[in-house]
Amino acid sequence: MHKKKRTDNEAVMDIVGRDQPDQELTIEFDRERCVWKFKKAETELWKQPSDPILEAVAGLLTPETPEWSGTSSELLAILPELGLKPNTLSRKLNCCKGRLQEEYGIRYDPQQRTSDKRIFLLELLPEVK
Repeated sequence: MHKKKRTDNEAVMDIVGRDQPDQELTIEFDRERCVWKFKKAETELWKQPSDPILEAVAGLLTPETPEWSGTSSELLAILPELGLKPNTLSRKLNCCKGRLQEEYGIRYDPQQRTSDKRIFLLELLPEVK
């Protein structure tokens, strides 16, 4: 981290690492709260690439049909282009539950389990303004 002048409120932070892309962040010191605040990034932050399975599931829900409930076999019947087995789809949805909600605004809830099938709910969350 470096500043142009010692008394400046603005500084540039260089981030370099083996497991992440190099970045240069401009931050500003808030003297009232004694915290550094993010101002801008010179290089675009790394974003996880899109997942075709999550994209297909996200395309299923619209404001007109904000919910879907059923088994993974029923979901695969609607989305045959995925070419997965039902248990693989269930594991993927369980694993990416947080990402599905954060990036696509879809809540995944494994609702019920009977002796022969597992039913889950996909729900499009309302946009927060």
